[in-house]
Amino acid sequence: MEKKTVVITGSTRGIGYGLAVQFLKRGHQVVLNGRNPEVVAKKVHDLTSQGYDARGIAGDVTEETTHQVLIALALESYKKIDIWINNAGIPQAYQYFEDLNSQQIRDLVSVNIAGLMLGTQAAVRFFKRQGYGKIFNMEGFGSDGRMMDKLTLYGTTKRGVNYFTKSVSREVKENSIQIGILSPGMVRTDFLKNAMSAAETEEQSKNKKVMDILAEDVETVTPFLVEQILKSTKKYDRIEYLTKKRLIPKIVRLMMVK
Repeated sequence: MEKKTVVITGSTRGIGYGLAVQFLKRGHQVVLNGRNPEVVAKKVHDLTSQGYDARGIAGDVTEETTHQVLIALALESYKKIDIWINNAGIPQAYQYFEDLNSQQIRDLVSVNIAGLMLGTQAAVRFFKRQGYGKIFNMEGFGSDGRMMDKLTLYGTTKRGVNYFTKSVSREVKENSIQIGILSPGMVRTDFLKNAMSAAETEEQSKNKKVMDILAEDVETVTPFLVEQILKSTKKYDRIEYLTKKRLIPKIVRLMMVK
């Protein structure tokens, strides 16, 4: 098996870290990223102490230099990059859009849209020089146009990710670059729990029932995503965990809950 070098932004916790672990378990090598240097160092230490081949560096994905440093570290350590995953993202405060302040709006758009775009741009430019590579961008609530009160801003950014990824895939269709979307569905992470915890008590109870039925654990979703990423050969691909086959029984259970 050829070892793949995988760069994952926002990979010190949640789905990003879960993806890193699954690639490492399969014998590949991973470059982690997060905003906190101490957390990045700890995660790399935890992984390497288990015998895995991992590197990591801290950096804000809204800064172009962060992506260049990730590329430099990957090349210094492994001489190539095979897969680039733009996973970094932040949740919206659980509030109506009219109640968000301008800084909250700027921060969320900067990370979820601009950060992902800068990562994609850096990866495309590098893969054109290298001659090959895969890029995957992380979907989230709103990617398919669904709407929910108090998630307007977050859903808008994820809807933008969908359009952006498809459009870039058209632009690079003549190159040996694959680009696509990862759609994990609802996953039990701190990201999701923190967003839900801001709701009123009655709303929290309702949200918990929904999450208990619809959400999956990171350890359930990430092995599937990693296997499909490694298998993928399409110029544009959308790797979806929560397919209709998995969703319909969950919806039936949800309808039965009072």
